[in-house]
Amino acid sequence: MDGPLIGKSQQVRASGSPVAGTQSVRRALAVLRLVAKYRDDGIRLVQVVRESGLDRGTAYRLLSCLVEEQFIDRGDDSRYYLGPEAVLLGSLLPRPTSLLTRFLPVLRRVARISGDTTFLMMRQGDYVFCLHREEGSSQVRVLTTNIGQRRSLGTGTGGTAVFELMQDSEIQAIYERHEIEYADMGLTLEQVLRMAHEVRRLGYAEVYESFDEIGTVGIGIAFRIGHHGMGAISLATLTARLSKERREALLELMRKELRELGLRE
Repeated sequence: MDGPLIGKSQQVRASGSPVAGTQSVRRALAVLRLVAKYRDDGIRLVQVVRESGLDRGTAYRLLSCLVEEQFIDRGDDSRYYLGPEAVLLGSLLPRPTSLLTRFLPVLRRVARISGDTTFLMMRQGDYVFCLHREEGSSQVRVLTTNIGQRRSLGTGTGGTAVFELMQDSEIQAIYERHEIEYADMGLTLEQVLRMAHEVRRLGYAEVYESFDEIGTVGIGIAFRIGHHGMGAISLATLTARLSKERREALLELMRKELRELGLRE
Protein backbone atom coordinates (compact mmCIF):
# COMPACT_ATOMS: atom_id res chain seq x y z
CA MET A 1 0.00 0.00 0.00
CA ASP A 2 1.21 3.53 -0.72
CA GLY A 3 2.70 5.46 2.17
CA PRO A 4 1.28 8.72 3.51
CA LEU A 5 1.55 11.90 1.46
CA ILE A 6 2.92 15.21 2.65
CA GLY A 7 2.14 18.37 0.81
CA LYS A 8 -0.49 20.17 -0.39
CA SER A 9 1.85 41.14 -14.42
CA GLN A 10 3.70 41.88 -16.85
CA GLN A 11 5.72 39.08 -18.30
CA VAL A 12 9.23 39.47 -19.71
CA ARG A 13 11.55 37.23 -21.64
CA ALA A 14 14.13 35.31 -19.66
CA SER A 15 16.70 37.86 -20.85
CA GLY A 16 14.78 40.51 -18.92
CA SER A 17 13.83 42.71 -21.92
CA PRO A 18 10.17 42.67 -23.07
CA VAL A 19 9.28 42.61 -26.78
CA ALA A 20 8.13 46.11 -27.77
CA GLY A 21 4.55 46.87 -28.83
CA THR A 22 2.94 43.86 -27.18
CA GLN A 23 1.50 45.33 -23.98
CA SER A 24 -2.12 44.36 -24.73
CA VAL A 25 -1.14 40.80 -25.59
CA ARG A 26 0.92 40.51 -22.41
CA ARG A 27 -1.94 41.81 -20.31
CA ALA A 28 -4.40 39.36 -21.85
CA LEU A 29 -2.01 36.46 -21.31
CA ALA A 30 -1.40 37.55 -17.71
CA VAL A 31 -5.16 37.53 -17.10
CA LEU A 32 -5.48 34.10 -18.75
CA ARG A 33 -2.71 32.75 -16.51
CA LEU A 34 -4.54 34.06 -13.45
CA VAL A 35 -7.72 32.27 -14.50
CA ALA A 36 -5.69 29.10 -15.03
CA LYS A 37 -4.09 29.51 -11.61
CA TYR A 38 -7.55 29.43 -9.99
CA ARG A 39 -9.01 26.91 -12.43
CA ASP A 40 -10.67 24.79 -9.72
CA ASP A 41 -12.47 27.46 -7.69
CA GLY A 42 -12.64 30.21 -10.30
CA ILE A 43 -11.58 33.83 -9.83
CA ARG A 44 -13.61 37.03 -9.44
CA LEU A 45 -12.97 40.32 -11.21
CA VAL A 46 -11.87 42.01 -7.98
CA GLN A 47 -9.21 39.34 -7.46
CA VAL A 48 -7.97 39.69 -11.05
CA VAL A 49 -7.62 43.44 -10.47
CA ARG A 50 -5.74 42.91 -7.21
CA GLU A 51 -3.31 40.28 -8.47
CA SER A 52 -2.68 41.67 -11.96
CA GLY A 53 -2.31 45.33 -10.99
CA LEU A 54 -4.65 46.32 -13.85
CA ASP A 55 -7.39 48.87 -13.33
CA ARG A 56 -10.93 47.49 -13.12
CA GLY A 57 -12.00 48.69 -16.58
CA THR A 58 -9.00 47.17 -18.35
CA ALA A 59 -9.32 43.88 -16.48
CA TYR A 60 -13.04 43.66 -17.30
CA ARG A 61 -12.46 44.35 -21.01
CA LEU A 62 -9.75 41.70 -21.23
CA LEU A 63 -11.90 39.16 -19.40
CA SER A 64 -14.87 39.93 -21.67
CA CYS A 65 -12.73 39.48 -24.79
CA LEU A 66 -11.41 36.15 -23.52
CA VAL A 67 -14.98 35.05 -22.78
CA GLU A 68 -16.08 36.02 -26.33
CA GLU A 69 -13.19 34.01 -27.78
CA GLN A 70 -14.09 31.09 -25.45
CA PHE A 71 -10.69 30.98 -23.76
CA ILE A 72 -12.47 31.50 -20.44
CA ASP A 73 -16.03 31.08 -19.17
CA ARG A 74 -18.02 33.26 -16.77
CA GLY A 75 -20.00 31.14 -14.34
CA ASP A 76 -23.36 31.89 -12.73
CA ASP A 77 -21.39 32.72 -9.57
CA SER A 78 -19.64 35.60 -11.44
CA ARG A 79 -16.34 33.74 -11.28
CA TYR A 80 -14.17 33.11 -14.31
CA TYR A 81 -12.98 29.63 -15.33
CA LEU A 82 -10.90 28.19 -18.16
CA GLY A 83 -12.95 27.85 -21.34
CA PRO A 84 -13.06 25.25 -24.12
CA GLU A 85 -10.51 26.97 -26.37
CA ALA A 86 -7.88 26.97 -23.62
CA VAL A 87 -8.58 23.31 -22.88
CA LEU A 88 -8.38 22.45 -26.59
CA LEU A 89 -5.00 24.14 -27.00
CA GLY A 90 -3.69 22.24 -24.00
CA SER A 91 -4.90 18.96 -25.45
CA LEU A 92 -2.93 19.61 -28.65
CA LEU A 93 0.41 19.69 -26.79
CA PRO A 94 2.39 16.55 -27.69
CA ARG A 95 2.54 13.98 -24.90
CA PRO A 96 5.14 13.68 -23.62
CA THR A 97 6.96 16.86 -24.67
CA SER A 98 10.48 16.51 -26.05
CA LEU A 99 11.77 18.31 -22.96
CA LEU A 100 10.02 15.88 -20.64
CA THR A 101 11.24 12.92 -22.69
CA ARG A 102 14.77 14.19 -22.17
CA PHE A 103 14.39 14.55 -18.42
CA LEU A 104 12.25 11.54 -17.51
CA PRO A 105 15.18 9.09 -17.21
CA VAL A 106 17.00 11.58 -14.98
CA LEU A 107 14.05 12.12 -12.66
CA ARG A 108 13.38 8.40 -12.45
CA ARG A 109 17.00 7.51 -11.69
CA VAL A 110 17.30 10.13 -8.95
CA ALA A 111 13.95 9.04 -7.46
CA ARG A 112 14.96 5.37 -7.58
CA ILE A 113 18.39 5.89 -6.05
CA SER A 114 17.22 8.32 -3.36
CA GLY A 115 13.79 6.85 -2.67
CA ASP A 116 12.50 10.43 -2.57
CA THR A 117 10.26 12.58 -4.78
CA THR A 118 11.92 14.44 -7.65
CA PHE A 119 10.60 17.45 -9.58
CA LEU A 120 11.25 19.15 -12.92
CA MET A 121 10.46 22.86 -12.64
CA MET A 122 10.66 25.23 -15.62
CA ARG A 123 10.68 29.00 -15.49
CA GLN A 124 7.55 30.56 -16.99
CA GLY A 125 7.82 34.34 -16.92
CA ASP A 126 7.69 35.45 -13.29
CA TYR A 127 6.90 31.93 -12.07
CA VAL A 128 8.12 28.34 -12.21
CA PHE A 129 5.91 25.57 -13.55
CA CYS A 130 6.02 21.92 -12.44
CA LEU A 131 6.41 19.93 -15.64
CA HIS A 132 6.80 16.56 -13.92
CA ARG A 133 7.02 14.88 -10.54
CA GLU A 134 8.44 11.40 -9.98
CA GLU A 135 7.71 9.63 -6.71
CA GLY A 136 10.32 7.51 -4.97
CA SER A 137 9.92 4.35 -2.92
CA SER A 138 10.13 5.93 0.53
CA GLN A 139 7.25 4.99 2.85
CA VAL A 140 6.57 8.69 3.41
CA ARG A 141 6.38 10.60 0.14
CA VAL A 142 6.87 14.37 0.21
CA LEU A 143 4.63 15.89 -2.48
CA THR A 144 5.10 19.63 -2.05
CA THR A 145 4.18 20.60 -5.63
CA ASN A 146 1.71 19.11 -8.09
CA ILE A 147 2.27 18.57 -11.81
CA GLY A 148 0.96 21.63 -13.63
CA GLN A 149 1.23 23.86 -10.55
CA ARG A 150 2.83 27.30 -10.84
CA ARG A 151 4.78 28.82 -7.96
CA SER A 152 6.29 32.25 -7.54
CA LEU A 153 10.01 32.57 -8.18
CA GLY A 154 11.76 32.37 -4.85
CA THR A 155 9.24 29.92 -3.37
CA GLY A 156 9.72 26.19 -3.25
CA THR A 157 13.03 24.54 -4.04
CA GLY A 158 12.94 24.77 -7.84
CA GLY A 159 11.69 28.35 -7.79
CA THR A 160 14.54 29.29 -5.47
CA ALA A 161 17.24 27.33 -7.33
CA VAL A 162 16.57 29.32 -10.52
CA PHE A 163 17.78 32.46 -8.72
CA GLU A 164 21.32 31.20 -9.30
CA LEU A 165 20.96 32.15 -12.98
CA MET A 166 19.29 35.54 -12.49
CA GLN A 167 20.59 39.05 -11.80
CA ASP A 168 19.48 41.04 -8.75
CA SER A 169 17.93 43.70 -10.99
CA GLU A 170 15.66 41.14 -12.65
CA ILE A 171 14.68 39.61 -9.32
CA GLN A 172 13.86 43.06 -7.93
CA ALA A 173 11.69 43.87 -10.97
CA ILE A 174 9.76 40.62 -10.51
CA TYR A 175 9.29 41.30 -6.81
CA GLU A 176 7.94 44.78 -7.51
CA ARG A 177 5.46 43.42 -10.06
CA HIS A 178 4.15 40.91 -7.51
CA GLU A 179 4.79 42.71 -4.25
CA ILE A 180 1.33 41.89 -2.87
CA GLU A 181 1.82 38.16 -3.50
CA TYR A 182 5.25 38.14 -1.84
CA ALA A 183 4.00 40.22 1.09
CA ASP A 184 1.16 37.73 1.61
CA MET A 185 3.82 35.03 1.89
CA GLY A 186 5.75 37.12 4.41
CA LEU A 187 8.66 37.77 2.05
CA THR A 188 10.37 41.16 1.78
CA LEU A 189 12.58 42.17 -1.13
CA GLU A 190 15.61 42.01 1.16
CA GLN A 191 14.80 38.41 2.12
CA VAL A 192 14.32 37.38 -1.50
CA LEU A 193 17.64 38.93 -2.54
CA ARG A 194 19.39 37.23 0.40
CA MET A 195 18.01 33.91 -0.82
CA ALA A 196 19.37 34.62 -4.31
CA HIS A 197 22.82 35.50 -2.97
CA GLU A 198 22.91 32.31 -0.88
CA VAL A 199 21.89 30.13 -3.83
CA ARG A 200 24.63 31.68 -5.99
CA ARG A 201 27.18 31.16 -3.22
CA LEU A 202 26.27 27.50 -2.70
CA GLY A 203 25.43 26.58 -6.28
CA TYR A 204 22.18 24.96 -5.18
CA ALA A 205 18.99 25.72 -3.23
CA GLU A 206 18.04 24.19 0.10
CA VAL A 207 14.51 24.99 1.28
CA TYR A 208 12.85 23.89 4.51
CA GLU A 209 9.08 23.64 4.84
CA SER A 210 6.66 22.17 7.36
CA PHE A 211 3.41 20.30 6.67
CA ASP A 212 1.22 19.16 9.56
CA GLU A 213 4.18 19.74 11.90
CA ILE A 214 6.36 17.38 9.86
CA GLY A 215 9.62 18.93 8.70
CA THR A 216 10.54 18.58 5.04
CA VAL A 217 13.49 19.80 3.02
CA GLY A 218 14.16 20.21 -0.67
CA ILE A 219 17.44 20.52 -2.54
CA GLY A 220 17.61 21.67 -6.14
CA ILE A 221 20.01 22.65 -8.90
CA ALA A 222 19.24 25.05 -11.74
CA PHE A 223 20.14 24.74 -15.40
CA ARG A 224 19.89 26.75 -18.60
CA ILE A 225 18.30 25.26 -21.69
CA GLY A 226 18.53 27.04 -25.03
CA HIS A 227 19.22 30.77 -25.17
CA HIS A 228 16.70 31.93 -22.59
CA GLY A 229 15.18 28.87 -20.92
CA MET A 230 15.77 28.18 -17.23
CA GLY A 231 14.70 25.34 -15.01
CA ALA A 232 15.70 23.20 -12.05
CA ILE A 233 15.59 19.61 -10.91
CA SER A 234 14.92 19.14 -7.23
CA LEU A 235 14.28 16.52 -4.61
CA ALA A 236 12.02 16.65 -1.55
CA THR A 237 12.41 14.50 1.54
CA LEU A 238 11.89 14.46 5.29
CA THR A 239 14.33 16.67 7.17
CA ALA A 240 15.28 13.67 9.31
CA ARG A 241 16.40 11.77 6.20
CA LEU A 242 18.83 14.40 4.95
CA SER A 243 22.15 14.21 6.76
CA LYS A 244 25.05 16.33 5.58
CA GLU A 245 26.67 13.32 3.91
CA ARG A 246 23.46 12.28 2.15
CA ARG A 247 22.81 15.83 0.96
CA GLU A 248 26.24 16.05 -0.67
CA ALA A 249 25.81 12.64 -2.30
CA LEU A 250 22.39 13.54 -3.73
CA LEU A 251 23.59 16.93 -4.97
CA GLU A 252 26.49 15.26 -6.75
CA LEU A 253 24.07 12.75 -8.27
CA MET A 254 21.90 15.57 -9.67
CA ARG A 255 24.96 17.48 -10.92
CA LYS A 256 26.21 14.34 -12.68
CA GLU A 257 22.84 13.84 -14.39
CA LEU A 258 22.77 17.47 -15.57
CA ARG A 259 26.37 17.24 -16.79
CA GLU A 260 25.47 14.20 -18.87
CA LEU A 261 22.65 16.22 -20.44
CA GLY A 262 25.17 18.98 -21.21
CA LEU A 263 23.39 21.42 -18.90
CA ARG A 264 26.02 21.91 -16.16
CA GLU A 265 29.77 22.13 -16.23
